[in-house]
Amino acid sequence: MFRWLNSFLVQTFYVPDEYWQSVEVAHKMVYGYGHLTWEWKKGLRGYTYPAMFAAVHKLLAVLKLDFGPVLVVTPRVMQATFSAFGDLFVYRFTRRLVGVHGAAWALMCQICSWFIFYTATRTLSNTMETILTSFALYYYPWPESMLAKGQPKFLPRGTKLYLFYASLACIMRPTAGIVWLPLMLWHLVRTNNKVMTVIKDYIPIGLLALLWSMCIDRICYGKWVFVPYNFVHFNVFHDIGAFYGSHPFYWYLTQGVPVVMATHMVPFLLGVKVSWRRLKPLLILMAWIIAVYSCLSHKEFRFILPIMPLAICICGAFFQLVHGSSRATWTVAFLVVTNLPVALYTGMLHQRGTLDVTMHLQMSQLELETKGPSVLFLMPCHSTPYYSHVHQNVTMRFLGCEPNLRNRSNYREEAETFYDAPGKWLQREYGSKTKQPSYLVFFNTLQPKIGGYLKRNVYEKVASFFHTHFPTERVGKHVYVFAKVNMPDMMGPEGGLHNGRIRGM
Repeated sequence: MFRWLNSFLVQTFYVPDEYWQSVEVAHKMVYGYGHLTWEWKKGLRGYTYPAMFAAVHKLLAVLKLDFGPVLVVTPRVMQATFSAFGDLFVYRFTRRLVGVHGAAWALMCQICSWFIFYTATRTLSNTMETILTSFALYYYPWPESMLAKGQPKFLPRGTKLYLFYASLACIMRPTAGIVWLPLMLWHLVRTNNKVMTVIKDYIPIGLLALLWSMCIDRICYGKWVFVPYNFVHFNVFHDIGAFYGSHPFYWYLTQGVPVVMATHMVPFLLGVKVSWRRLKPLLILMAWIIAVYSCLSHKEFRFILPIMPLAICICGAFFQLVHGSSRATWTVAFLVVTNLPVALYTGMLHQRGTLDVTMHLQMSQLELETKGPSVLFLMPCHSTPYYSHVHQNVTMRFLGCEPNLRNRSNYREEAETFYDAPGKWLQREYGSKTKQPSYLVFFNTLQPKIGGYLKRNVYEKVASFFHTHFPTERVGKHVYVFAKVNMPDMMGPEGGLHNGRIRGM
């Protein structure tokens, strides 16, 4: 129930992948229209994750329940359900290594983490990777010296289940291999009958996962595609992620980990102090994950989400020691007080305008217009969800930001070209009155730069949505919707728009 509530409280935009690499793809799979980014054209992404949402969309369509708001909410509730099971397995994993009392307190740490709250219900492959990693960590055959008192050394079908969930995590996101390759090697080193373990467990489960991945991608791509190779080829050998921003190698230590863990660093460091000898492999694994990601130039907070189950477990080691004392209660109270305001602010206020505007367009019934409406998003690339939220088969366009895949000289992405001279770009692309978009969606900071174009071509502001308290040059405090109003049949008696659309907000 908590994660379902979580899914409704998170009403903000985080990163484009939450939509463009999951529900947007699912929408196109079911309804035949939607946008596939360059990663899908180059075979960098697997269809297993969006196919889950596509299956739900298809069921809703068959039941004739596929209304726009339902299609938006359902994937988030579905992801919230998966995250609830992830919470359960973090508890079980911690109980195996720390003990039942520490696990109960660790579950509290999991629930009150602002970053887990912020990401747990978002349709990100990183979130699903972390959930499956939590499943696999529970079933992993940890050495007896690491187990809590009274915990069995082996779980029924433990090896097969941990390999299954680890393989599934790698299918969802190949970077899960960073976590699981060293753990698998460590398992093999400690196994008495290495050859039989490889033959009976590793090879069948690995091949089954690979076969599933290749078959579903063959169906959806229409050709054979080996996604893990393409993913590594572009992201590691060609470092294509650097196109979207690069950071110094120490970024995860100075910003990434402190932001993701926030005040959970307190019980974590106390847990390290009391358990570093026994739980040293978890610390080494965390250091390994951070070190590998630090070698890649493009860095994001969400990339290191898989360290959280490990960190929460170590927090549990501290709580196992202080269980029954006021220290445990006060520490959790400290975590709640310091995390709750951040969780609610980032989940309900910060960067919400780009979601609100797409829901406004969805409710505007654009398809009912007779003039063939079109929408132009004049924002940094992928600033909003797309057809997955608008859910109307109308013409839409956004400013492109594909990397220079063809190695063209003097290449500049469309978004950068636009921001060099917004008015000139609009005049060049939409100078003819016959091809001007019906609606323009942009941040308020852009209005002074395109005011002349808006006035000359008779656009009027019809909606405004709050977005952030921390505007930048390109990302404003508000999102505006301007409509072209010089067409007689589009104007109401008071200057507002027909078809039941909002006249102003």
